[in-house]
Amino acid sequence: FRYGNVGPNAGRVIDAQYWSSTEYVGTTMNGAATVFGVNFADGRIKCYPRDRGREGGAAVHYVRYVRGNPEYGKNRFVDNRDGTISDLATGLMWSKADSGKAMSWQDALGWAEGLQLAGHDDWRLPDAKELQSIVDYTRAPDAADASRRGPAIDPVFHTTDAEEWCWSSTTHVGGREGAAVYVAFGRAMGYMRGPGGEKRLINVHGAGAQRSDPKTGDPKSPEYATGRGPQGDEIRIFNYARAVRSIN
Repeated sequence: FRYGNVGPNAGRVIDAQYWSSTEYVGTTMNGAATVFGVNFADGRIKCYPRDRGREGGAAVHYVRYVRGNPEYGKNRFVDNRDGTISDLATGLMWSKADSGKAMSWQDALGWAEGLQLAGHDDWRLPDAKELQSIVDYTRAPDAADASRRGPAIDPVFHTTDAEEWCWSSTTHVGGREGAAVYVAFGRAMGYMRGPGGEKRLINVHGAGAQRSDPKTGDPKSPEYATGRGPQGDEIRIFNYARAVRSIN
């Protein structure tokens, strides 16, 4: 079996897209109802249209079923009142505040590893799975329920920018060694064509998406003027960071 050889998207080697049961609390792609899914070909987590698929047909993706452990994925946050948040569900301690400014991936690594906070000096940049563990999928800047509007993270955390994206320490292998994974706690934006054919910056994948950015470069470079990839993913290169450590 090779990606792209079977299924509704046969021929596209990037396709190993699986539905989750998590519906987005806002809308993407110019008002479409969407559901989060995982693409196991590239590890991305993003919203897929719920009702309409490619070329106007039904929206279809693969599925994998699960059972047991109803407590999985439920955070147990404790505000330690010293600038840190403990999650008793995962055994991780987080910095309550983010880095306060967007930075390159290498600088994000250095910021986290050099952090002295609450008497601890073993802070680090979280890997992709760790960072994904604090996403709150009941929240989004464009949530239909006004009481749920804000970054896709529990309000116990401080975020500098409601639309912020945060670096992880997870880097790509293979053909994209120059890219690293980030989580979009704000909307995952991209340049898509509107009714008149012009490209506009819209929410294409939803707050809580996991994508990747180049580790270095100039986001104002002409090559990134209309994003990258089929959905024109916005390229920022300079993203925020949040530090983590294991609870001793």
